[in-house]
Amino acid sequence: MIEGMRKGLSICGSTVIPSLFPFTVLADYLISSGLSDRIGRAASLPVKRIFHLPGCCACVIITGLFAGFPVGAKMTQQLRESGRISEKEGRRILLLCVNGGPAFVISSVGVSMLSSFRAGVILYASLCLASLIIGILSGLFSRTPVTAEADTKKIAVGTLTESVSRATETMLNICAWILLFMCVSSYFRLLPLPKEVKDIIAMIGEVTDGCMIASARYPSFVLAAVCGWSGLSVHCQVMSALKSVKMNIFIFWLGRIANAALAGLIAFVLFRLFPCETQVFSTASDVLAKPYSVSVPASAAMLIMGAFAIMDLHGRKKCDTI
Repeated sequence: MIEGMRKGLSICGSTVIPSLFPFTVLADYLISSGLSDRIGRAASLPVKRIFHLPGCCACVIITGLFAGFPVGAKMTQQLRESGRISEKEGRRILLLCVNGGPAFVISSVGVSMLSSFRAGVILYASLCLASLIIGILSGLFSRTPVTAEADTKKIAVGTLTESVSRATETMLNICAWILLFMCVSSYFRLLPLPKEVKDIIAMIGEVTDGCMIASARYPSFVLAAVCGWSGLSVHCQVMSALKSVKMNIFIFWLGRIANAALAGLIAFVLFRLFPCETQVFSTASDVLAKPYSVSVPASAAMLIMGAFAIMDLHGRKKCDTI
């Protein structure tokens, strides 16, 4: 248990928090402030035509692809609780917004685990294509009318401080589930089971640990399937979002299996078309020992949130003066 906790804390500190926290704050602020609706109006037509979803879902789709799980699911929950999307629309968007972001897939999996930026890009492209294809297919079979766009003026403007508080609570929840699954995984390694069975259990349970094992012992396209499935730990993190749209967990699992299979197939084809050399590491500790301080998407998100903070403080000073 101690070893599992240490490994889990290392994963949270070196990978999860640096790559997710800025996006979690930004995603919460976009929804609570009503900015997602304004952005959604600009992308309303393609979102309605391609995915058969309201324009406000454009932010969820984009953030889900670039921020990483479970930010997209959290945004979906906020949209549903504010009444801007229906339960059916929420269920459909959850099929395509639970994704690994570039900070995790390209930087952590590609560069750190496979020592190949190109491999990370291929894996990330495979995941994005798989999610978008599933989203398009689900939209084609949807027969319900799209929910009318909300009036942005009626949406309460949230503050940055509230978004930071909610994002902190979300990160604690994410890290707690990772620690729990890493503890359980450490026990499974002690059982007298075949090595392949232990690997499968790890890849099903926690996505980061599963990627470490898959990158050491299996072909690179398997990593796309592991990220597409995203692990039971992530599934537990998005459970509140599933409840908010009344989505059956077995339907969600079928969606993740389809996502994993499609991502793995696309990655297999792309690795054949664009072959690249990958370096296999010997132990998981090699990955965690590498620095994870540089992340272009996370840095961009921090700059954006800094701008929001300045505007928020400026607005408060005006209120105090009045």
